[in-house]
Amino acid sequence: MENIDYDTILLNLKNLLSYSVEQAIGSEKETGVVFSAGIDSTVIAFLAKKFCNITAYTVGTDGCEDIVFARKFEKLDLINTKIVVITENDVENEIKNIVKILNDNKIEITRLNLSTAVPLYFASKKANEDCIKVMLSGQGADEIFGGYARYLRMCDDEREDAMKRDIENAYKENLYRDAAMCAFNKICLKFPYLEKNFLDCAMNIPMEFKIYEVKNDECPDEFAETIDIVEGKKFIRKFILRKLGVNVGVPEFIVKRKKKAMQYGSKSEKIIEKILKEGKISV
Repeated sequence: MENIDYDTILLNLKNLLSYSVEQAIGSEKETGVVFSAGIDSTVIAFLAKKFCNITAYTVGTDGCEDIVFARKFEKLDLINTKIVVITENDVENEIKNIVKILNDNKIEITRLNLSTAVPLYFASKKANEDCIKVMLSGQGADEIFGGYARYLRMCDDEREDAMKRDIENAYKENLYRDAAMCAFNKICLKFPYLEKNFLDCAMNIPMEFKIYEVKNDECPDEFAETIDIVEGKKFIRKFILRKLGVNVGVPEFIVKRKKKAMQYGSKSEKIIEKILKEGKISV
């Protein structure tokens, strides 16, 4: 992996993503990041802090994984971090707004959409109170760099096709919903990973740099904790993005963190499950 081609790819990714982040920020002096304390959003936050004052907003129930990682990150005092702890009552008080936003934007009311909308809604609500107008999202990184577990059971050609389909479907399935939640709170949500120049470059990176197969027990030490074992094979998802994280100074405990979807990392899915079970809303 240590050769000029790899180093060149990493440098190109860094430069193009940095440019994408800069363009997304524009003339803003203060910008927010939807921050789960995972590799995707943390890379964006570290690149963004070169261009303006950044505040990272993490939402979740007390003691949830995202909050635990965000508190650990906050102690390092690298980026201004605001932690929004939510309860079932908080969500119940706002659920009518969330459902209305989905309905108004013709987005299907599903358990997934509700549980994913919750962190975006509360993060942008807090950012609006702080007079933030633009927030950055890490959405798109999983589709580009092979973050989903289902990719591991595919061959390279199947992975490439699946990732392209997922990117094409991302706006309809994820981005539109997330942007709608933020827009309700007068926040413009932007997606640096999906800027055209960066996306074109990233989609042409060899698959082995995205989903790295560990052979002969030769694993990069800094990523040993991220290994997935599927059918006897060992893989590291989002390998080159983790390398980029190391390059820009992302803390080791975040670089090593395994993927956890926002609705699970924040425990919003559990709250929505309970609200649905109690019949307070229906899907």
